[in-house]
Amino acid sequence: MSKYFPIQTETACALKWSWNTLRLYNGLTSSCHRVDGDIIGVENFDTFHNTPKKIADRELMLNGQWPQGGCEFCKNVEAVGGDSDRQFHLKIPDQHPRELDADATLTHVAPTILEIYFDNVCNMKCLYCWDGFSSQIQQENKKFGEYRNAGVVIKNLATKHPESDALKNQFWNWMDQHSQTLRRLHILGGEPFYQQDFTTCLDFLDNRKHPNLEFNIVSNLMIRPDVFQAHIQRIKQLVGKRKIKRFDLTASIDCWAPEVEYVRAGLDLTVWKENFEYLVNEKWIYLSINQTLTPLTIKTIPELVAYINRQRVDREIGHYMSPVSMTHDFLHPGIFGKGFFKTDFDAIILLMPEHTWQQCEAKKQMQGIANLIEHGTRDQTIIDQLAIYLTEMDRRRNTNWKNTFPWLTKEITNVV
Repeated sequence: MSKYFPIQTETACALKWSWNTLRLYNGLTSSCHRVDGDIIGVENFDTFHNTPKKIADRELMLNGQWPQGGCEFCKNVEAVGGDSDRQFHLKIPDQHPRELDADATLTHVAPTILEIYFDNVCNMKCLYCWDGFSSQIQQENKKFGEYRNAGVVIKNLATKHPESDALKNQFWNWMDQHSQTLRRLHILGGEPFYQQDFTTCLDFLDNRKHPNLEFNIVSNLMIRPDVFQAHIQRIKQLVGKRKIKRFDLTASIDCWAPEVEYVRAGLDLTVWKENFEYLVNEKWIYLSINQTLTPLTIKTIPELVAYINRQRVDREIGHYMSPVSMTHDFLHPGIFGKGFFKTDFDAIILLMPEHTWQQCEAKKQMQGIANLIEHGTRDQTIIDQLAIYLTEMDRRRNTNWKNTFPWLTKEITNVV
């Protein structure tokens, strides 16, 4: 029988008890990718899911209060009538720590979902990303140096944990003892397919049986197709031998060409489509897309949704999305104020299907984000900062934002 998250307060979030985002590169742990991370070290690694901050946040949620430090995103989405990540995950059964079924007041629990960032090695440098997730951005920032202009700041922010290799060893020791209780394991980057730790992960799974484990990779799909297919076939063997329960691949894509190749620098849409359509034909894979919404992506999302609809004729393709939340304020779509993207969101939501539960939930999430952006206040200073930032990116990358986003030139006070 399916069991749902048993804590029923108005703010309770299943992720706060079940989920752990673990960034081994810089020694940070958090209860989802939206919230601030806590620093961990070798000496206290085994407490990564039960840090003092996480315990305090769980106590607040037990009392119907909202924690600070990132949970405001869901709070704000819900305040404008949207469906938040928190609400979505409450609808998914059998992912919470089973000890909560006996005592729903527990604040010290074992994770059932791990989201792992082994390293920042990546072959791309997405406009909204940062050096902690992309070695390419890290190298670019070192080459061009720190940049400051009218409140726009670009500098190296990532700090590699001095014990990062030891943390990885601690992680695999923890997995040896606890991996059988996991329901989901997510591998992110950087780009996992470019990291040696990814092969280590496949070896680990191949040497054990995890019949209840759902294994998910989040990838930019910019891998040479023959190499990519070889990796996928190895994972297919893990499923066939019942080493894992199932395999999910979440493909990152934000909008459509040429805008997507500007925003996701390093992406070749022809290669992306070849790898994605290979996955579409591998029906045993649970396939999804994940997109980040910025002011530069919204206008060609209808083209992306139309493409995805053509690929999902005889199979499900999941759809997850989020406005940018971890880097620069001027990349948040809400800076243009009420009504600016309304026509675009109307077109997006009209195209999104409602044939399955998953599709209905995706549409609700998109509507919730549209509502959140609709309640934004136009800020001309921040809009001008966006142009300053893009001009500096053009200098570094030999691109031209004015050619790619001509609509934006009309919104800038002084076009750079």
